[in-house]
Amino acid sequence: MKAAPGTIVIVAALLVVFGIELATHTVGSEVSLLKLGALPDNGELRGQYWRLATYSFLHFNGAHLVINVLLLSWVGRIVEKQVKMALAGAIYFCSVLSSAAVILLVHSLHPKVGATVGASGGIFGLLAATLVISYRHDAGSLDQQSRLRTWLWIVLLAGLGIHFYPGSVWLVTWEASSAERSQHVW
Repeated sequence: MKAAPGTIVIVAALLVVFGIELATHTVGSEVSLLKLGALPDNGELRGQYWRLATYSFLHFNGAHLVINVLLLSWVGRIVEKQVKMALAGAIYFCSVLSSAAVILLVHSLHPKVGATVGASGGIFGLLAATLVISYRHDAGSLDQQSRLRTWLWIVLLAGLGIHFYPGSVWLVTWEASSAERSQHVW
């Protein structure tokens, strides 16, 4: 598959930021990730609007990062190949911002202690764009297109299930220790 420079830049940024998380020992610590720019789970930005974008570059652990990088590499390249880098980047960025708005709305209605991080909002936007593209553009044989759509739907439904299943903590929500939660200050 053709190189997708926009996707490569976003993946590189995610890796660099995770390197910073490793260097500063913030991986897995909601309190520390809040200091780096995570979205607060109490829904209060306190004028720190940069968090609307920075949360998407942070990840709770290596597994969280790897899954996001693999999905971004897959769907980002498809979207970028079909609609070019600028529009693919706009889809990703608008999806990150839209996701942040919904997260803040939900957390303002149901505040809790903690942090939200990850590129999933942008990836879901690219995944939706890839599904739309797969229905609107002929990218090869009907059989190939059908397989692509099947996998896209599987990934979308699995991702939604992981994100919204009550009590799900697998890769999406990191449950910090009670000692860390009692020291929560940002």
